[in-house]
This record gives sequence, structure tokens and C-alpha cells, in this order.
Amino acid sequence: MPEPILKLAAVEKSFGTVRAVKPLDLEVSTGEVLGLVGENGAGKSTLIKILSGLHTPDKGTILWHGVDARFESPHHALQAGIATIHQELAYFPHLSVSENMLMGDAWPRHFWGGVNWRQLHERARQQLSRFDLEISPEISFRELSSAEKQEVAVARALSRQARLLILDEPTASLSEPEVERLFARLNRLRSDGKALIYVSHRLDEILKLTDRIAVLRDGELVANYATRDADIDRIVRDMVGRPLNQVYPHRRTKKSGTPMLELENVTRAGMFRDITFNVCAGEIVGLAGLVGAGRSEIGRAIYGLFPIDDGTMKLCGQRWTPSGAHDSLRLGLAYLPEERKRQGFVADHSVNDSISIGFSDLISRCGLISRAGESNRVQRAMAAYSIRATGPEQEIGMLSGGNQQKAMLARWLGREPQVIILDEPTRGVDVGAKAEIHSLIDRLADSGKAVLLISSDLPEVMGMSDRILVMHRGTISVELSAEAATQENVILAASGLYHAAVR
Repeated sequence: MPEPILKLAAVEKSFGTVRAVKPLDLEVSTGEVLGLVGENGAGKSTLIKILSGLHTPDKGTILWHGVDARFESPHHALQAGIATIHQELAYFPHLSVSENMLMGDAWPRHFWGGVNWRQLHERARQQLSRFDLEISPEISFRELSSAEKQEVAVARALSRQARLLILDEPTASLSEPEVERLFARLNRLRSDGKALIYVSHRLDEILKLTDRIAVLRDGELVANYATRDADIDRIVRDMVGRPLNQVYPHRRTKKSGTPMLELENVTRAGMFRDITFNVCAGEIVGLAGLVGAGRSEIGRAIYGLFPIDDGTMKLCGQRWTPSGAHDSLRLGLAYLPEERKRQGFVADHSVNDSISIGFSDLISRCGLISRAGESNRVQRAMAAYSIRATGPEQEIGMLSGGNQQKAMLARWLGREPQVIILDEPTRGVDVGAKAEIHSLIDRLADSGKAVLLISSDLPEVMGMSDRILVMHRGTISVELSAEAATQENVILAASGLYHAAVR
């Protein structure tokens, strides 16, 4: 076996009191594809950021080509020969392919100082041709397909003489033929002696592409073995080898009521297709799946953030074709977005304003808000939801993640909605706040509300849901009852392997 190009020895990284990566030993050799797997929060992203120079380890040693190395920045890591292609590609959509590929390089110029565009495009064309890409370097980057954007990112990394390529969920937005094309190119890179670290939740891809698999769990390397010795069951056991967290309340025993939200063959081109399910009063329905499977997009479409192309929806028994979010709120549908900091609030607004904006129309007359009524409702909400702040005037951006999330819930639940869509309700919150939010969700269902819980946290979606719908590449792969749902089944269904495993 060739000498490792990269070797980590007892590498650690903590953020405050949270140990994101515990003493970890790992290596990867030239001509090898290492699959890196683990649940959300297992430490994969932190490890990637250490290798790409975004974080420096607190302890431990990184050997690069046998020499002690410390990458102080992404530019430093790239100069050393380590290139990372993140799940969310960084690019300038309005600039050309050439400009994006050669960003950060010295551009060719005329003698008077202006950019020599002909030479710039020719240099980019040569780099693309080395990767057998027939893409015009002169078109804007936004015109490329998702697969072409990935391929240009790989070509850009290789043009900088990268010896180790780290790919984080590279196929999240690719179709099956595009995935096959990407795999063919990655196999060529392996044959050329490049080392690759491939990070993915899609275990069928891990088994198909990699030579070796490393499994992280709770910041630790719990397994490391040759892919030929692995199968789906073994990987899943290593990934989820812990019992459900005890912060989940007991599941309801009484039967749910009438359907409050109904979808039939709902389709939105490029996002999801033929989606059929219902959520009943007094029921929590979990919506699980991998990143890019279409879960959040369904929630946004139901809320009215964009129209559907085909199919029908019903809300409280009536045909549902929302023209916007205001329609949803008026008729008793609330939605908690996936990313609270980008989609939920303005960081420098006060807690008072962040909560009251959800029900300001209910306490106004002739367009004027009753400040006394607003203050009373906000104070009651802060007490009811245990929102810890110095006071209503504190900036919401200064609160902890858990208190921010509880403020978002207080904002919409103050309207007493009948149907509630929660997208990643406990992402980035501590265990204590997570337990409070789970208890609140359970009380909502017990009070007769219909709850659609969208989550990538397996223990959460299993511990909270009465039924689980699992999505795979834009469709519902399988529906599992609470009794039939296991973590293994959910992962298999999210990877598109459930039916094959059952057979």
C-alpha cells in the first residue's frame, strides 16, 4: 500500500465546551477514495474545515507528505495541494466561467493594463479541456447546470495542482445520469494518483465509489475498514450505534382526528413530484430524507412561498391554492423556516419586534398597533415559552440558538394555527432547549394541532413522529409507521435502498 499523503494523529477541536472532534487518527493515500460518513453533528464538517484551513486544530498533528503541517487559511491549504468542494458551491453567478475559474489568479493583461479577455478565456478553455469538459468559458456561470457547476469546480481545483480533493455531498442536486458522469471523472482522478475524501449521506454511492470507509459518531472515529468488507447494514449500525436520546416525550396513544392538510400528486418541476400524503388533527407526521431530497421545498410550497405545477392541496378540508404567506397565516397555517438567521429574523431587531410581527395585525386598529396590547402579549409569550433574555428590548441576534428558535415559535403559535410546518426546529440548539421544543411540539399535537415535522435529525424524527414519510430524490420513497420505523429503515429509504433490502 502506498505511503499516506495525509495523516492525522490525535487531532482535536472544541468550540467552547462542545468537543466537535475528539482525538482522531485518520489517513488517506494517493490513488485512494476515502468515504467519510456519519450522522448530522458527527463531526464531519468540522474535520473538513480543519483540513481545508477554515479551522485550526486545538491539539494533535497533521502530516502532509510526511511533514508536519498546519493550514492557517483555505488559501494556505490550497497552496499546499488540498482543495475542498463544498456542498454549497461558492461562485459569482453573473461572471463568466473563465472569471470564476481564474478568480484569485493573476489575469493576463495588455501592455496598457487592461484584461486580455481572449487569453483569459483561452487559459480557462485549456483547463476545462484537461478534464474533457466542453463548456464555453465565455458564458455566465448561472447558465450552467448543477452537474456542470460541480465539474467546473473540480477542474478549477485540479488546475491549482491539488493532490487531495475533498468533496462534500457533491451529488445533492444532481440527477442519476449526472452522478454517473461525475463518478466516471472521479475514478479517472483516482487512476491518475489523486487522493479523494468523499463525504456523503448516500450510502449506495459510498459503497460504489470508495476504497475505504471511515465512520464518525459524536466526534469520534468509531470504524475504519475497507469498502469490500462493508455493507449497508454494517455502515448503518456504526453510524447510529446509540439509543434514542431520552429528551423525546412519549408518543401519543389516542387516534388522530380528521385530515387537516392533504396533498395529492403535487409536483413542482426540479424540486419534487407526485407527492401524496395527509396530516391529521392531533398527529405529528415526520418528513425525512437526505439534503436535496425536496423536504424543505414541499414545506415552502404548502405555505405559499412558490406555486405548484400540478396536483391538488387541501387545508382544513378546503381546496388550497395559496397566493402567499399571508393567505396561510390568515387561514391557520404556520411555517417555521429551516434557517432562522437567514429566513426567520433580522439579528439587530428586538425580541419584542421579532415576536410581535407574527400577530401585529391581530392587535391593530385602523393600521395602528396597540403598544400596550403588544407588550402584554410579548411578555406572556416570553414567559410561556421560557425565552431567556435580559428583556423584550434585547436584540434577538444576541440570544442563544435555542432561545431564538423559541422566539420564532412564539411568533407564529400566538396566532393559534391549526396546521404547523416545522422545518429543522432544533437545528443548532442545545440539549436543554431541544427538550423544551420537543415537549412543546408534543403538546401542540395533544391539543389537536396537525404538525408536519421536517428534520434531518434521525433520533428526532423517529422519537417525535406518529408516522414517517421518507423522501428520496424528490419523491416519497416509503411511509413508515412509528412501530415499523427503525433508524436503519429510514436511512435505507433515504438512500433509495429500502425496497431492495426488503426484497
